[in-house]
Parts: sequence; C-alpha cells; structure tokens
Amino acid sequence: MYKSGKKVTSRSGALDLLRFIAVLIVFFGHYTDTFNYIYDIVPENLKYITFSKYASLAMLIFFMVSGYVVTMTSVNKGIKEFAITRLSRLYPLFWISCIVAFIIPRLPFLNHHYLPYSSLKELVVNLTMIPSVFGYIMINPVFHTLLIELLFYIFIAIIIIFKWWDKIINVILVMLVLSLISLYRQDMTLHILLTPFLGGMIFYLISVNFASKFKLYGLLSLNFFCAIMSAKPLALQLDQFHKVVNIHSVPVMMAILTLIYCIFLLIAIKVVTLSSGRILQMLGEIAYPFYLFHLYFLCFYHYFRNSIQADLLLFGILIATMVSSWLINWLIEKPLSKLAAKMLYTATDIFHRKSINGTVLTKAS
Repeated sequence: MYKSGKKVTSRSGALDLLRFIAVLIVFFGHYTDTFNYIYDIVPENLKYITFSKYASLAMLIFFMVSGYVVTMTSVNKGIKEFAITRLSRLYPLFWISCIVAFIIPRLPFLNHHYLPYSSLKELVVNLTMIPSVFGYIMINPVFHTLLIELLFYIFIAIIIIFKWWDKIINVILVMLVLSLISLYRQDMTLHILLTPFLGGMIFYLISVNFASKFKLYGLLSLNFFCAIMSAKPLALQLDQFHKVVNIHSVPVMMAILTLIYCIFLLIAIKVVTLSSGRILQMLGEIAYPFYLFHLYFLCFYHYFRNSIQADLLLFGILIATMVSSWLINWLIEKPLSKLAAKMLYTATDIFHRKSINGTVLTKAS
C-alpha cells in the first residue's frame, strides 16, 4: 500500500483559489460568450469575447484540481470510505440543482429561462447523473462535466479496489498512452477524460516525492505534451461553435495551457503556498454550488437587459450568484452532504452486519 511518508490532507489555499478562479472564468464564458453569443441576450457584453472565448480551458483547471485533491485524500482510504465521501459530496446538491432546473421552465413569469422543458421522467433519469446512458439529454447543459468527474471517481475506485497505488506510475503511463492514441484518432472525448485528471494526479505525486524525479517529470512531460497537442483540435471545435474560421488562436491556447501547468507545478513544488484561511476556504467551498446554479440567473440577465447598464448587470449577477452560492453551501450543501454520508455509513453497516450474520447462520446449519 502506498504511503507518502506523512498524511497530507490539509486544504490548500492555492487550490481553493484556483477552483474559484476557474468557476469565475466559466461564469464569464457563459454570460459574455456561450449563451450570450447563441441567444444575443446582452449584445453589449459580447465585447468580452476576445478573452471569454477561451473560457472552456478553465474546465482543465477544475479537472486538474480534482485529480490533485482526490488523489491526496484517497491514497489512505478504503473503497467504502472513498465512495461515501465522494458520492455524498457530489450528488445531494446536484439533485437540488436538477429540481431547480425542472421547476424554472414551469414558472409563468419567466418568458426566457434558456433551459429545456423536462418531463418528470427526464428529471428522474437526470438524477442518476448519467441520462445519456438512457438516451436522455442533460436537464442543465453544464451538467455534462459532472459525468466526466464521476468517471474519474470510478477510475480512482478501481485503483483502490485492486490496490494499484504502488503501481500508480505504470497505471498513469498506460492512461497517457491511451490519451495520445485518442489524440491521434481525433477523439477529444477520451482525451478530456484522461489528460487533465492525470495531470492533477502527477502534480500531487510530485508534491509528495512519490518516485524519482526522472519518472515523475517524465510523466509530467508526456502529460503536458498531450495537453499541448490538443490545442489545435480543441480550437477547431470552438471555431465550429462560433461559425468563424480561426477565431481561436492555437498559440494563445498553447500559452494558456502552459501557464496552467506552470502554476500547478509551482504549487506542487511548494514555490507557491497559500494557507487555507477562512476566505480562501470559503471561495473553494462555494465553487461547486456556484457552478451548479450560476446558469439559472440567465433569466435575470434577460429580464433586466434593457433597464440596467450591461456591465452593471453582468457584475451584479456575478455578486448575486456568489452570495447565493455561499448561502446554498452553508444552509443546504453542508447539511445535506453530512446527512447523506451518515445515511450511507448506516446503510453499509447494516448490510455488513446482515452479511456476517448470514454467513454465521450458513456455517451453523
């Protein structure tokens, strides 16, 4: 079993800050580019598109932070503790967000909500977080990234079950080879499922000196190569969305990717260290509710588009989203996560006792 010398589970202020910066970038991407571009809600704020058109790269920050943190908090856990910790964190608030997405299109005073009108059956299927498996679309378009996160959890669960932490270098190497193959075959889906999460895992392994620098930095170099090589196909995909050729600069995307990797490396080798004080911890904690609920404020973006100056409206909604996310985290997310974890632990303990009793009865008979 892998041991890092000392247990590293304390929060990182730098990672909390990165997580919040990433969600801010996503917000501006949706409000000044993606949804504003499609629906032309507040045309004045399309002026930010020069920068916000690259906002999709912020998802790499999310995934890399997840790869780093999940690895850090899972190396000494059994499968039961890992599964309960992750699922109780991911699902309860997601279910609340699904219900909100189900209700909003039914409100008579909201003429423009930018969400699909979903049936009760579609809501129930969406609660699984894998509606595409059953042939249904996501009730909220931002939810597709949560499926990617869930698949990463399954990957970590497999590592825990088969006790592969001692072989994690070889496991990551195999996954990186698959990522390279996916890039060669122009399969961006598999690449996104692998490269950023593996990058986060590698940075954590560097931070605890898991193996020789040659092995770790060799893996990092290969991972970085995979990321850089994805810049061109990703730019082409984004160009197709905007229906403008070469609107996304491949060198700019490469530069942004390089900056992201440099920041993570500085954090991993302890050049950049931020203790997780109350403010940074709060910013990190509200990132998830912010991400789940920020799109629901588009109705206000539309409603006030002609009565409030464009920039004031944009930043006003940002502040409203931050305050709402803090309240949701404090009043809903934390209590629900604790309750879900307690229920899952109780259920698994009862099942375990019944299994033991059943085994004893079988032997006795």
